[in-house]
Amino acid sequence: MLKVKEIVEELKVFERNKVPLEIKILGIVTYIQTSSVRRTARSTI
Repeated sequence: MLKVKEIVEELKVFERNKVPLEIKILGIVTYIQTSSVRRTARSTI
């Protein structure tokens, strides 16, 4: 998680800092995981 945090900080992806960066990264990871599961489920049907 530390490397991801450093990359996100370096790229300056987010403009505001109201929500902690760790929470934002967790949200991104969760989104990617769930969308991947949906794609997998669609391709097997």
